[in-house]
Amino acid sequence: MKKLTFFLLAFLPFYSLKAQNSSSTTAAPGLKKIYLQAGAGGCSQSGGNTEIGLQAIINNRWSTTFSYHNLMMNPGNLPKDYRPGSGFILFFPYSDNIQVDMKMFSLTAGRYFPIGRNCWFTGEAGFSIVNGEKVSFQPAPGSDPVYFIFGVDHPSNYSTTKEKKTKMGGMLRADFNWAFSSFAGLGGGVFTNFNSIQSPMGYQVKLILGWMHREKKIKR
Repeated sequence: MKKLTFFLLAFLPFYSLKAQNSSSTTAAPGLKKIYLQAGAGGCSQSGGNTEIGLQAIINNRWSTTFSYHNLMMNPGNLPKDYRPGSGFILFFPYSDNIQVDMKMFSLTAGRYFPIGRNCWFTGEAGFSIVNGEKVSFQPAPGSDPVYFIFGVDHPSNYSTTKEKKTKMGGMLRADFNWAFSSFAGLGGGVFTNFNSIQSPMGYQVKLILGWMHREKKIKR
């Protein structure tokens, strides 16, 4: 919630500036669009991700984005014979599959490509600060089932240790956006991040809110 509030506070001054001007010619020089993106989707290693970001189109040629990604996924070094702990209590099954959490704060820039009157594509590259977890796996020989009155527990065949790390990474991203009104739209995006902790790839479906600068329909 704090991250969402930060993005909204960062976004509102730009939106207020646009709302105070009745014509785009009186707006900030070179600023063509600015909008908040909120998305969710999947990622590599059987994971999922959410994103919130602020994207701006500058001078009808360039784009720049500040974004935050939160990912949950399987460790990239998961052993092929890994068996998670599992069992049941009072006929309720459970499984403790191990996953890692990764947070990425990214600043990217690139090109803007209009497609029709109210659709556009952006392709960007930049850098990230990555906070993630690295898992170490150690074989656990004593992994026989443990029976008790109300159920059974099957321990994993590996013991694990998690370590939190912070690294720099490189971000590549591409977005397609469609403005169905002057202040809202839908989009889709893909991304990949290269870092020494774990390099994920992912996609999102997005809602966009802000100043879209939709082109007027040409009257004939």
